[in-house]
Amino acid sequence: MDVPFKLEVIALTTVIIKLGVSLFPYSGKNNPPMFGDYEAQRHWMEITVNLPIQDWYRNTTDNDLLYWGLDYPPLTAYHSYLTGLMAKKINPDYVNLLASRGFESPNHQFFMRMSVLVSDCLFFISALYFYIKNLKMDNKYKWVFFALCSHPGLTLIDYGHFQYNSVSLGLALWAIIFVSKGRNLWAAVAFSAALNFKQMELYHAIPMFFYLLASCHRKGSTLISQLVNLIKIGVVTLATFALIWYPFLQLHDGLLQQVLSRVFPFNRGIFEDYVANFWCTLNVLVKIRRILEPTSIASYCLLLTALFSFPCGLHLYFKNSLRNFHLCLINVSLAFFLFSYHVHEKSILLVTLPVSIASPYFPFTAFWFLSISHFSMLPLYAKDDLILPAVAVLALYCLLANSSLKLEMGRSMQFKCLAGISAIGSAVLALLFLICPNPPAYPYLWTLLVSVWSFAHFSVFFAYFLYVQFWVGSQSLKLKMQ
Repeated sequence: MDVPFKLEVIALTTVIIKLGVSLFPYSGKNNPPMFGDYEAQRHWMEITVNLPIQDWYRNTTDNDLLYWGLDYPPLTAYHSYLTGLMAKKINPDYVNLLASRGFESPNHQFFMRMSVLVSDCLFFISALYFYIKNLKMDNKYKWVFFALCSHPGLTLIDYGHFQYNSVSLGLALWAIIFVSKGRNLWAAVAFSAALNFKQMELYHAIPMFFYLLASCHRKGSTLISQLVNLIKIGVVTLATFALIWYPFLQLHDGLLQQVLSRVFPFNRGIFEDYVANFWCTLNVLVKIRRILEPTSIASYCLLLTALFSFPCGLHLYFKNSLRNFHLCLINVSLAFFLFSYHVHEKSILLVTLPVSIASPYFPFTAFWFLSISHFSMLPLYAKDDLILPAVAVLALYCLLANSSLKLEMGRSMQFKCLAGISAIGSAVLALLFLICPNPPAYPYLWTLLVSVWSFAHFSVFFAYFLYVQFWVGSQSLKLKMQ
């Protein structure tokens, strides 16, 4: 059996697992009046197919922004429009203006789940297959790499909770593929598209910027050719943005400002629920929102994020290589997750993508990180009644990643002990969260402990990944594209 066929079998198995998860509940199921993310995605289809484009992001009689108003860039709106057109053709009741709020039926659920699968196949799975198939690596690493990329967190959030993260992550992965193959202009197009689908792709923007900038200054090239290459990338990026934003740029009346205020909502707060980042953990000791104004909080977030991100980008610029690019993607995205403003627990998925890509450098460490990232979203899974598929998918994921465990478990006894303590601690905390009621005086105790425990892990991983980027030699495994 040749490698491509093996990859196809694993890809098909992954799809079957994802479809199995889609049989379980979704965010906000049978929970009026706001329902959840499933209703948010359906509502955006309703808005985009029924209202003129100038009203998509504007509060009107027919578009109450307090009821799941659009808060992602235009490419998400266009995606909602296209899927909404298909929904309207199948059954107009799916997207009837105002009357369809909270619409839930078995047929509609099937349509929505299939829209996630089609989007996943078109953008993420196709990119993943292409990337792995073209890696110049030993076959066992291809298996490890694919096993780590079939991350349970992304499966549970997109196919269980209900979102389309695979689109933006798939576009980002295509950008990474083009970078790996030296096609920087196509990388600029793909990443611009990713950024215009979800603004959280800013997590990956600094590494992409510094790598493309450094690629314009190759040794032996003349100053003129360097400048021409830089101008080409800039023009392609601006042209992609202009094309995506054109319908909004040609309309006036403050529409552009309104869209930007929706996409970057600085009035929403520093974090969402109990996310496993620095600010949420610090808030246990110091009630940040009581002593600081929102603008001051945003400034501190920007300062800390920049402090940890830009040194990684500058290191990538001066020591430009694919290895450092992969590591910089990890470190900058993790810095954004830990320190930036208005972070969701689901934002950890933006870190899991580069960690998966870099997994051949440190297979077991990557597996460990990806498992903890899955664990960190335990309260969200419980809220959506997704504990059973979360456990089942994690078990299957561990089986797929079994070969990666064998690659690095020959490490020191201290390393094995740390991994064991982490696994046992996570399991015990998960059982306490699921079985033991919270004390009346602390109604969110177990959720908070899950957050703090996960943050402690992410902090240690962050220090480790920084160490690998800045101080570990580049003679280790290198990834090359055919």
